[in-house]
Amino acid sequence: MTVPTNIGEWRDKDVLIDADEKLGKLADIYYDAESDEPVFLAVRTGMLSQKQVLVPARDLVTSPDHITLPWTKADIDGAPTTRSGEELPVEDEERAFRHFGLDYTPPASTSGRRLVRR
Repeated sequence: MTVPTNIGEWRDKDVLIDADEKLGKLADIYYDAESDEPVFLAVRTGMLSQKQVLVPARDLVTSPDHITLPWTKADIDGAPTTRSGEELPVEDEERAFRHFGLDYTPPASTSGRRLVRR
């Protein structure tokens, strides 16, 4: 297993959590607006659902057909969500970091956004 150099190439791959339980499929990646590093993955959680849950990208590992994240369902319950094609509301950015116990630094960018979706 390796950490991919371009996580964007993993869109539509399965995302697994907690002992290989399928969470969904990778839909989008949110990058730090200042460092350009991937920070959160937006994972589509149902076959027909437009709902995407945000999960930190750190500590991910890949295999030929999926991504595995070190989170449990309990960790993810209550995490911010988006809908397919929609940006994460600015007011949910800090909440996403805090939900997973990650440090949040307000953006220095003129856009007022810490996270950008690509």
